[in-house]
Amino acid sequence: MPARKSALSVDMLLRDMLYVSYLLPAERVRPIVPASLALATIDNQVFVSLVIFRGKTSALARVPSPRFPFDQVNVRTYVLDPVTGGPSVYFVNCGISSGLITFLYRLLSGMPVEQIDYRIAVQQDKEGAYADYSATGNWNGDFSLRVRETAPALESLPPFYGVQDAIDYLIDPLVGFYGSEQRMRRLEVFHPPLIPKVGVIEEGRFPYLNLLGLLDPEAVSRPHNVLLIPKTPFHIYLPARRYRP
Repeated sequence: MPARKSALSVDMLLRDMLYVSYLLPAERVRPIVPASLALATIDNQVFVSLVIFRGKTSALARVPSPRFPFDQVNVRTYVLDPVTGGPSVYFVNCGISSGLITFLYRLLSGMPVEQIDYRIAVQQDKEGAYADYSATGNWNGDFSLRVRETAPALESLPPFYGVQDAIDYLIDPLVGFYGSEQRMRRLEVFHPPLIPKVGVIEEGRFPYLNLLGLLDPEAVSRPHNVLLIPKTPFHIYLPARRYRP
């Protein structure tokens, strides 16, 4: 865990985390990422993910504070951290259901965020498996994602050499970047190691990915992989630092 912790740092509890990831040609993703960040390519391809979750703030400014629930969806891709050389993410944009949390994100981090009409509904069976997971709303058009769990643990995920390689790349980076080349910021977070469940998408419609030029509409329902995390504590180290190439 990074040593620094300021009065603006935020603790959250994230639940029902859904990662829907697409493996795309690097040249298709390159225009949406600042030129100074190297894409984390695999055979000249790079992943783009929708990361969907329920969040609840548990502490603000290092003092007890009211807990504010919200639903969030991130559009992100994967880059190499110029500071450490390790895996990191680039946040293209974030949609948040709560107007208050949207305001706080902008105020405290300067992240690209929009308030959207958005809701998550989850049904789990007696063993806790996700029998039905749906995320619906409107973000540059009506979107709908429906997923069900197919396995309680990830056993392999080509083109990654091993499960831990896949986890390190897709769900465990602790550094994120956002903003334009002239106003880019580098954000550090912390969460315990994550152990994903495996899912399959049964319905997929997400016009924002089409608008960004990343996917054709019919390709949204054909992701490379679908991963699920029931819950994790999450810490955001604020303020994010300006990154100057």
